[in-house]
Amino acid sequence: MDRPPKQKPKISASRRLFLKTKLLKKAMTMLENEKQVRKDERERTLTERVPGLQLSGLSLQDLQNLCKELHQKIDVVDEERYDIAAKVSKNEREIQDLSQKIFELKGKMKRPNLRRVRVSADAMLGALLGSKVKESVDFKANLKTVKKEEEKAGFNTHTGFLLLVLRMSKYKLFLLRHGEGAWNKENRFCSWVDQKLSEDGVKEAQDCGRLLKEQGYKFDLVFTSILSRSIQTAWLVLEAMGQEWVPVVKSWRLNERHYGSLIGLNRAEMALQHGEEKVKLWRRSYDITPPQIDESHPYFLEIYNDRRYTTCDVPKEDLPRAESLKEVLDRLLPYWDSTVVPEIRKGRTVLISAHGNSCRALLKHLEGISDEDIASVTLPTGIPVLLELDENLRPVKPRQLLGDQAKIQAAIKKVEDQGKAKPST
Repeated sequence: MDRPPKQKPKISASRRLFLKTKLLKKAMTMLENEKQVRKDERERTLTERVPGLQLSGLSLQDLQNLCKELHQKIDVVDEERYDIAAKVSKNEREIQDLSQKIFELKGKMKRPNLRRVRVSADAMLGALLGSKVKESVDFKANLKTVKKEEEKAGFNTHTGFLLLVLRMSKYKLFLLRHGEGAWNKENRFCSWVDQKLSEDGVKEAQDCGRLLKEQGYKFDLVFTSILSRSIQTAWLVLEAMGQEWVPVVKSWRLNERHYGSLIGLNRAEMALQHGEEKVKLWRRSYDITPPQIDESHPYFLEIYNDRRYTTCDVPKEDLPRAESLKEVLDRLLPYWDSTVVPEIRKGRTVLISAHGNSCRALLKHLEGISDEDIASVTLPTGIPVLLELDENLRPVKPRQLLGDQAKIQAAIKKVEDQGKAKPST
């Protein structure tokens, strides 16, 4: 007689948890050891290849020559790094262009006419999963059931389908960089100086509102900064959509990046004086903060004596004097988590009408963009950006810049060219 197959010994849940915890602790110890080995190796390599400077006995002229030599070497390294960044940016643009062409080709494919039928969620799942589905399916309530089924029988088609449904788009979020401002037109660092929209900027905002209305979008709530160009853009968009009644909430935490002592300067003139790469570093880098503004700056009093800054949730003396993009994200995230996220989770469709850098900082957070890659993300004025998010507020597909794609690419190039030197006439 055939012997019955031996049953595999069962491991209790507590035993599995203990073993997993032990493995994780072991892995953590190994990672820490590896990190320490790399640190020691780096220090040893630096000690061998970069010996310490012997400054004793050097005259002032020798020290100046040494500093010049070091600066020249730093410039060489910077140029090589910028060349690599430029190549990466070019490749990313080519990939984006190809992706857009693929998207357009998909849109040109003829699709069969489908008859619209009203079917309940239960009926749809019953047709997809077969007769085993006998009771109402509530996705949130069945999350625990899905997890239990996975523990018992492993991942299967049914649970895979349910998890796929849960990963699908649940919320829509719209980001909008305000329409062209007066100083955008003059190619100056505007930052916290309050400027109204230019004539072209008014048209951009109105065109944006008409586009969103044509595509059938409706907003429940709008967030703006406390700068006029952001608020004016929101008003014009809502007016063009016939949704002037939608509430508008304002906060300084959505303000543009504070450019410090660079405020008011012309980007093209600075590129001619300091070089395009240096200006690009000031404009687009993630963690480099420009020099702070001080009371001698011509726009200092105009900014910090403005009554709007007495409404902030921090004392006026604690407001920034200059910011990197990282610091913009640091002051934006508390407001995002405490005020914006709860409204999105209620199922409300939200528009954030803000600025180039506050929108870029939020994109970096939501899409997990690296510190290096964020430098190549460009948002043109007046172009709405649609993000489709899952229940964890993570994008389920690439962001969509809505509108005529040829015009959008031209607008992106216009923004990127702002930091380029113009030949003198």
